[in-house]
Amino acid sequence: MPRKSFPAKRLRRHLTPWLLLASLLGALPAQAAPELEVGDQSGLIQALLGAAGEDQGLGYTLDWHPFGTGTALMEALSAAAVDVGVVGNAPPVFAQAGGFDVRVVAAAEGAQNNNALLVQADSAISRPADLKGKRIAVAKGTSGHYLLLAVLAEAGLGIKDVNVIYASPIDAQNAFASGKLDAWAVWYPFVGQATSRGARKLVDGAQWPETGLNFTVASLAALNDPHKAELLGDFIQRLARAQAWATAHPDAWAERLSQVTRLPLPLLQEMLGQQRLQYVALDARVAGLQQRLADRFAEARLIPRPLKVIEAFDDRYNRLLPQHP
Repeated sequence: MPRKSFPAKRLRRHLTPWLLLASLLGALPAQAAPELEVGDQSGLIQALLGAAGEDQGLGYTLDWHPFGTGTALMEALSAAAVDVGVVGNAPPVFAQAGGFDVRVVAAAEGAQNNNALLVQADSAISRPADLKGKRIAVAKGTSGHYLLLAVLAEAGLGIKDVNVIYASPIDAQNAFASGKLDAWAVWYPFVGQATSRGARKLVDGAQWPETGLNFTVASLAALNDPHKAELLGDFIQRLARAQAWATAHPDAWAERLSQVTRLPLPLLQEMLGQQRLQYVALDARVAGLQQRLADRFAEARLIPRPLKVIEAFDDRYNRLLPQHP
């Protein structure tokens, strides 16, 4: 029996709704991949992840935002303009004192030797007590500032016993090089640049491990978003693995860092040779170290009130980090 044909008119009538649906679906925008907005100072974190290969195999995108200072990064985090970033030990204290909507979510330690109090090559200053009445430069509210306060206190001196000149590292570098300053509290790479020209380290941060803390910080808005919070967990694990790679391969990391910063390779090798950065649990021990910083800044009236730094910690990601002895 001949096969019965399906009239074209009926065929069009049956197919038209499906064709219309297909065209509508095709017109819809493809679902965007989830992303984290990452604040980065001088491109260092992006370079670190890239050097360690931890920017590969992401199930989300990283949208990078450059910042010149940790303070500016903290302000952007509080405004939820970015989701996460890495800063030194001082910015979280000032952010907490200012009521910023930011939380510390991870910590790395082991860079205390990056900070130093420098004196001129021919200086008669041989011990911290000799700093009394001297002109000392420091960037206000930084790890170098804390080191200066700690060194003075250890010598039985207060901030009023010295002539403090608040200046950016660049401005202080020029003044120190021209002999207008007796001492300078600063960090690498400025320490290495100054010592290569003959400056002498009076003391470094070895005695004060709190000066070697770095913190991963996240906006409260991102932490309160379940999806963003999950992405942050993966990002923090990648940071920890990347830092472990960098610490185990200082020469390779120095080469990559030199390309990014355009600083001399020997200077970066010197800097990395003095630190053993690793991510550690955000626990009571780390909070205790950071509390010293906050207490010292409060005593010097650099912040308006005493703080309990642990109130700005969010330790939910501790379980994701490798355990160190």
